[in-house]
Amino acid sequence: MIYLVDGSLDGIYTAIFNSYLVKKFPTALSSGDIQLEINGEVIEILTDKSKADRVFNKINSIIPKREIERIYIAIKSGDPAKYTVIFNYLVKTINQNRCIYDKLNDVDVFNFDKLVSKVQLEAHRFKGFLRFSKTENGIYYAKYYPDSDINSLLLPHFISRYKNMPFIIHDLNHDVVSAYADGKSKTVRKMIPCLHVEDEFKKMFKTYYESVFIKERKNERLMNTFMPKRYHKYLPEKDELL
Repeated sequence: MIYLVDGSLDGIYTAIFNSYLVKKFPTALSSGDIQLEINGEVIEILTDKSKADRVFNKINSIIPKREIERIYIAIKSGDPAKYTVIFNYLVKTINQNRCIYDKLNDVDVFNFDKLVSKVQLEAHRFKGFLRFSKTENGIYYAKYYPDSDINSLLLPHFISRYKNMPFIIHDLNHDVVSAYADGKSKTVRKMIPCLHVEDEFKKMFKTYYESVFIKERKNERLMNTFMPKRYHKYLPEKDELL
């Protein structure tokens, strides 16, 4: 039995409420196209805010704030299995009526921890991999294609680093745009065209990269360990056309 949810945390919470209500628990959750096994059953779960709030209040009474924050991080994952992983973890937490985040020998806890860690690792990497280019109107623009929906995790870092610099972070994979200027920021889920950037800015960055790069100590294998190839597309120092 598979529950079809809308992809939100409230959708997962509603699925948990319904499972306890009918005393039947699904083998998996999905928010999109799924391939059924023979005799498989799909049940659509319509998000109900009142049901979701009751489940959240229960969870909030069991686990500390930092663990609640990890749930919000987990839902940002690009892994389609995340709905099942989060569901199983929260159901087990409710069943045991205590915080179980440190029970990593439990498969559901381990899978949840792994999900959160992958999102956090990707966000950490992009704090160093994101490259800004200056647009014609003076705004600095960075585009990237992350696996997870991590704009909200990156924004505080770059606001702290570039307090006096207006900038835009554009997640091309999830159509998320975060903008910052004059101490204010806003994130919207809306496709915008890639802005025209000044090639001179990119060339300047590449010149700096080449000036500090020591060819005799080149280690492609090590570089790809810290900077996986899937992140290279929007890095000026990897752009051979410049």
